[in-house]
Amino acid sequence: MENTRMQWNQLLSGVRLRDRQVKDRTKDNEYDLRNDFDDDYTRLVISSAVRRLQDKAQVFPLDNSDFVRTRLTHSHEVATIGRSLGISVEKYLHKQKPNVFQEESVGKLSALLAVAGLVHDLGNPPFGHFGEAAIQKFFQEWFNKENVKKLTSTAPQNAKQMQADFENFEGNAQSFRLLTKLNGLVDEYSYNLSVASLASILKYPRSSLEGNKNKKERQEKKLGVSYKKFGYMTSEQDRFELVREYTGILQFRHPATFLLEAADDIAYSAADIEDGCKKKVLDYSIITDVFAEFFESEEEKYLLESFRKDYKQNTEERRSDRLDNAVQKLRIKAQGLMIHEVVKTFLCLHDQILNGEFDNEILACSKAAKVREAFQTLANKYIFPSQEIITRELVGWKVIRGLLEIFVSAVSSDNIYDVKELERDIFKIHGEFARSEKGKNFMLISDNYRYLMQRYPFSIQADKSPSLYDRLLLVTDFVCGMTDTYALELYQKLSGIKL
Repeated sequence: MENTRMQWNQLLSGVRLRDRQVKDRTKDNEYDLRNDFDDDYTRLVISSAVRRLQDKAQVFPLDNSDFVRTRLTHSHEVATIGRSLGISVEKYLHKQKPNVFQEESVGKLSALLAVAGLVHDLGNPPFGHFGEAAIQKFFQEWFNKENVKKLTSTAPQNAKQMQADFENFEGNAQSFRLLTKLNGLVDEYSYNLSVASLASILKYPRSSLEGNKNKKERQEKKLGVSYKKFGYMTSEQDRFELVREYTGILQFRHPATFLLEAADDIAYSAADIEDGCKKKVLDYSIITDVFAEFFESEEEKYLLESFRKDYKQNTEERRSDRLDNAVQKLRIKAQGLMIHEVVKTFLCLHDQILNGEFDNEILACSKAAKVREAFQTLANKYIFPSQEIITRELVGWKVIRGLLEIFVSAVSSDNIYDVKELERDIFKIHGEFARSEKGKNFMLISDNYRYLMQRYPFSIQADKSPSLYDRLLLVTDFVCGMTDTYALELYQKLSGIKL
């Protein structure tokens, strides 16, 4: 079946939103023979947004261990696994379906997945998914009748979707916003990435009203996994539409997104138990008991027996790191098995994916599904409920909520701007307000984010100042850009706990 809805040559488009065309790098440098996604990776890997991931939690917030993974190390692992998946898929497709996946596309899919893996968590707030939940809960309480009325008065047509952007706040949507707008080095096009790179991170190509369907709703309405959350804010809807147009994904996920999701699952599911052992949350008996419960196939049983054998050998050799060593070997073998099965399953489903007929998780549909499920059970049952994680998550909840209370209060004031001054000086705020506590808090927000809001607002009020929606986005942009440590220290300072 080669007459598909989506076509690889368009799916791997290097068109960039600023110029609406593919950049010819050889015009400026005849020796620059990188593909568009190699270029994207270079732009991103040296960026401050990626660097900040080194102090954002993967599982253990505010951890000072040099072994436990951060969002940065996790992202590099996802990029590496994604690239491996891409290499296998593109070479097989070109060999078996040269008319579908042409020679000039070989090398692009693997480079694209390296980009997607590097930035897939870029918009996550401090303290991981608990930080997301804190933002959601804050705004669900903040949007009372009065505040909803304020929002509606400046954008009556989009008010419900704007409200849903915050009440269902999602790190994936924040990643898309960051990559398409929030790096103000040149203009409002941020890193000016290729449309394929932007499409690949859209795990949920839905608005905040279309997505956010729980499992029961999805089953009743026969909706796939792409409706589980949402992928873009109202403020970036026009850019989402352009990405969709240039890549030809229509209303579906980009095929690379299925591989990105699998790479993410493969990376964290096995790595979490490695970190859990290092933190003394798991022991040998817990791991073997859970594996024995889930593993049934020959490949799965081989993993369990191999783990037992390695642990026994380490014990006989009197290794003090007997469990850590055996688990690291297990992680390598388990990830190898999952990678193999994901490639195999993706290729089997290839035509359905390109036709938009498949909307599920590749790993969940593969023969390695039980492996991932066993690892997730260990994490959910023993790692995440550990006292250390719960304590630090509660601290994170209080920090995020405290920062939101301070800065949302500042930006929601009606007298922030002196519009006459604003026309002459983009950083000018109302003199009386500037001297108040709220005004001083407002001025603590990153200059870059304030500049972008005031220079490129999504919507404006009757007096030509940025709308309440823009100002609320300013706060979530600022908070999500913080590292765990910076968020904690800023909250402590503003609360008078620490100078």
